[in-house]
Amino acid sequence: MKNKFRTFCTIVFASILIVLSGPKSFAQKELAVKVDKSKQARILITTDLEADDMNGVLLSLIYADQYDLAGIVWTAGMYHFQGDAGMHTLGEITPNFRCNARHCEHRVETAADLTEYRPVDPTWLGRILDYYEADYQLMSKNNPNYPTPEYMKSITKVGNIEFEGDYRFETEGSNFIMDCIMDDDMRPLYIQHWGGINTTVRALYSIYEKYHSTPEWEQVLAKVTSKVRIGGSGEDNCRADSKIDEMFPDLQDGGYGGGFFSYGSFFAASYNSERRADDELQPYLHADFILEAYKEGHGKLTEEIWLMGEGRAIYGEPIIFNYGLITYMDWEKSGELGWGPVGTGSKRADFKPFDWSICQFGCASFINIGLRPDVANRSNRFFFGPTPEGAKKSNHYTIVMWEELAARADWAICAPQDCNHAPIVKADQLDFVAKPGQKVSLSGNAKDPDGDKLVGKWWVPAFSCTYKEGKAEGLAVSSETGWNTEFTIPADAKVGDKFIVNLEVKDDATRPMTRFAQYVITVS
Repeated sequence: MKNKFRTFCTIVFASILIVLSGPKSFAQKELAVKVDKSKQARILITTDLEADDMNGVLLSLIYADQYDLAGIVWTAGMYHFQGDAGMHTLGEITPNFRCNARHCEHRVETAADLTEYRPVDPTWLGRILDYYEADYQLMSKNNPNYPTPEYMKSITKVGNIEFEGDYRFETEGSNFIMDCIMDDDMRPLYIQHWGGINTTVRALYSIYEKYHSTPEWEQVLAKVTSKVRIGGSGEDNCRADSKIDEMFPDLQDGGYGGGFFSYGSFFAASYNSERRADDELQPYLHADFILEAYKEGHGKLTEEIWLMGEGRAIYGEPIIFNYGLITYMDWEKSGELGWGPVGTGSKRADFKPFDWSICQFGCASFINIGLRPDVANRSNRFFFGPTPEGAKKSNHYTIVMWEELAARADWAICAPQDCNHAPIVKADQLDFVAKPGQKVSLSGNAKDPDGDKLVGKWWVPAFSCTYKEGKAEGLAVSSETGWNTEFTIPADAKVGDKFIVNLEVKDDATRPMTRFAQYVITVS
C-alpha cells in the first residue's frame, strides 16, 4: 500500500510542482524552538466521551503542541449519562430533556424512566493519560511544545455526568471551569461542548450565585462576557432552562473548531451512502492507509483510535452503536429498536473493517499550518454529504492534514532524526494593497529541519477570495513554481475585494508534511 499511496500523491502533484533541492542534514536546533504557550489559543474541552469524542480527545493530545489546553472535563449529554446508581430517573432530574430514546429495546417505558443511558467507561480518560505519558517521551523530543503528562493529568476532571442537563450540584469539573473563567489569564477561553453544556452552565451558575449580590458583580460580569467563548450550545436544554444568558448577557459564541479534517462526516468512508465523502478523500479513510499510517505500531494514542468493525467493544453501547463490533451505521434501525428517533430517513451506511468511523475534533482549526484565521479557507466539516461544489478545493487542505497525522504518528515511536517534521515557510510581507489592474510581486522562502527536498507551488484559492463572491475560478499567478511570483488584480475588481495567494511548501518524505504562507491583497 505504501508504494500505491506514494504513487497516488505523485500523480496528483506531478504536473504542477517543482522540486527545490537542499542539503540533507538534520538541524536539531530547528526542532527545539519552544513557543510561549500563553500566546496560543486557550481551549477547554468538555465531552460526553462518545466514540467520536474519544477519537477527538486522542487527536487533541496528538496535536497538543499546537494550542494551550486549559482542561478536559467529562460531562453528560442527551446520548450519554451515568445515572446515580438508580436513585433517580432522567425525568425526575431533567423534565425538559432532549434524550430521544424511546424504550431501549423495551428496557423502559419512555426515556423519562432511564436511570442511565449508554454510560461510558469511567476508566477511559485515566488510561488515555497514561498512554499520553508513554508517547510523550518521544513526542516531546520531536516537538518541545507538548504539555507534560503531569500537567495533563492536573487539568482532566469529572464534571456533571449523572444526567443530561443536570446542573444541580457543583462538581470537580464545574469548579475547575469556574476557576479557569475567573483566573487572571484574559485570553479568550474557548469552551467546547462535544456533549452537553451542563457542566459549563453549573460553573457559570456558581459564579452568578457567588458574585451577583456583591459590589464585584459588574467587574465579574465584564470579565466573563469578554473572556468566555461558548463553543456550541450542547446536547441538552439546560442553557435555556437555567437562564444563563439572562444572567450573563452578551456571552460570546466560540463557534466550532472543526478545521480541515473530514473527521466529522459520519458516513465519509461508507461505500454505499449518498453521504460518502468526495472521491479524492477516500484513500485516507480506509484500512490500507489507516493501519500502516498510524493505527498499528505507532504508539499508544493512535492505537486507541476507534475504527469501524475493528473488533473492540465500546463500553456501555448497544450493538446498534457499537461501531467497533459492526461495519454499518443504521440510525433508522436504532429508532425502531427504541434507541433513537424514528422517521429520520437515514438509510443504512455500510463500511469495511478498519474503515474510518467518526470524530469530534474541535481543536482542529487551531492547528497552524500557515493558513490565516482571517481568511475564509472553507472548513469542510460537512456531516451529511460531499463537499459543496464551491468548496471543492478545500479538500486539498484536508488531505494535507491526513498526511500530517501519518507523519506525527512516527513521533511517538522514533527519535527526531528518524521522523519527518514540517517545512518552515517564511515571507517578509503577507499583506498588500493594490488597485485594479495592478501587478503585485510576491516572494517567500522555506527550509526543512530534516534537510529534505522541498516541493513548492503558488496557487490562488478562488473560494477564499471575495472577488465575485468566491466564484473566481481561473485566477492564476505568473509563475506556479519557485520562490517568487506575480499576481495581477483583475481590471473589474471592486474596492474592498480581497485576493488570496498561497505559497505551498511540501517535503519529499515518505510521510510528507506541508506548510503555507498565505498572502492577502486588498483592492484600494
